[in-house]
Amino acid sequence: MKNTSTQNVVIGGSLLFSELVLTVIIASVVKLLEPQIPIFLILLCRYLFCLPLLVIYGRMSLGSKFLEVANVRVLLLRTFCGFFGLVFWYLAIAKIDISLATVLLNTMPLFITILSALIAHEGIEARRLLAVIFGFGGVLLILLPITADFNSLGAFYALLGALFAGLMFVFIRVLGKSDASISTAIWYNAFGALASGTIYSISNDFQFVDYVKIEALTLWPVLIAIGVMASFQQFFLAESHRYADASALAPLHYLSIPISVIFGIILFGDVITLKFIFGALVIVASSCYIFFSERYHDT
Repeated sequence: MKNTSTQNVVIGGSLLFSELVLTVIIASVVKLLEPQIPIFLILLCRYLFCLPLLVIYGRMSLGSKFLEVANVRVLLLRTFCGFFGLVFWYLAIAKIDISLATVLLNTMPLFITILSALIAHEGIEARRLLAVIFGFGGVLLILLPITADFNSLGAFYALLGALFAGLMFVFIRVLGKSDASISTAIWYNAFGALASGTIYSISNDFQFVDYVKIEALTLWPVLIAIGVMASFQQFFLAESHRYADASALAPLHYLSIPISVIFGIILFGDVITLKFIFGALVIVASSCYIFFSERYHDT
């Protein structure tokens, strides 16, 4: 049983907070780079340069069996969903405000509740179903009315990202019963590098020499940094759950919203309206209700 002392919860919470900050920093860098660098090239670098530290950590923690996975079928599903979740997340932040994209991504618990019922055949109580409906009402409150300058495609990408991320976490739950998270993370990132590199090469007639010209050299440290930050991001997330239970950490995930708002205002001049704040509170409140009702049901 995990040690749930106050000290460990503080350590776990600090690690999770670091992971959330890195997530928003990476998103901000992607948004800044996207006008110059295609999304799938950014994804390629993110996955590729994330791998070395993960492999070192996996080898040190699991030894020669760090690549062994028992449930290959679910690993494939987790990998595909994780890849598409990240693709749509990057596409979303390239088109809409980071603060809005982050709020829409936090609809993930609503999708997880529905997907758990459909995939894992978990029952949904009437009150939790109402909470899901209430949460999506918050989404409509933020998005409507749709004006001429609103990027509907970006919002759609963000919701698709939340959907695929929800699917990914459903499959991660299943994988956690049989396989180490670091092993599945290594396979996921290896597939992501291969898939994004292939898609980019086909769609853009990729020529490596185009990206080693003198004028492009200043971008390479930034692209490498995205991958390194992503590896620390996954490390902090995994380590946070070593020190504290997921039930203690789950509410802290919503700190990503104020963090993204701060970054959005400072870096991109995001405008935060009362409608946005109220809609975000509706989404967070409904998601927290779902979480605490599940926790109560499990005890």
